[in-house]
Amino acid sequence: MAFCRRRLHPPRSGANVSASRGETRRYCQALDLVDDPQLIAEYQQYHQHIWPEVAQHLRQQGILNMEIYRLGTRLFMIMETSAAFDSAIFSRRSQENPKVCEWEALMWKYQRATPWTPKGEKWVAMESLFSLQEQTRS
Repeated sequence: MAFCRRRLHPPRSGANVSASRGETRRYCQALDLVDDPQLIAEYQQYHQHIWPEVAQHLRQQGILNMEIYRLGTRLFMIMETSAAFDSAIFSRRSQENPKVCEWEALMWKYQRATPWTPKGEKWVAMESLFSLQEQTRS
C-alpha cells in the first residue's frame, strides 16, 4: 500500500523521559483533521473501538498508553512507551503490518498534515516548552 510509506511516528525529538513513571518515554505529537463535522464525528466513532489488531500491534511495539485529544480540527496525541521503544522500528513494523496499513489508510480520509509537518510524514513531534517537575526539582 502506498500510504504505508508515510512515516507514522517520526524518529526524532518529542520524547521526554519521565522519571516519576519509571523508565518510560512520552511522545507528544500533533495532526490535523479535515474540517468537516461529519468526518470528524466518524473519526471519533472509529476511535471509540479501534481495531483489535491495531491495539495489539501498538502493545507489541512497547506502547504502554496512547491518548488523543481534539480541539477543533487539531489533534494532540500523548504516547507513553517503554524505554526500549524505538520509533524507527515501530514505523517499519507498522508499514509491514497489512491491518495497520489498512487502518492508517482509512484514517487518512479524516486526517491532514499540519502546516508544520514535513512532507511524507503524518503525526509530528511537538516541542516541550514547560515542565513543572523540572522547574521545581530540589
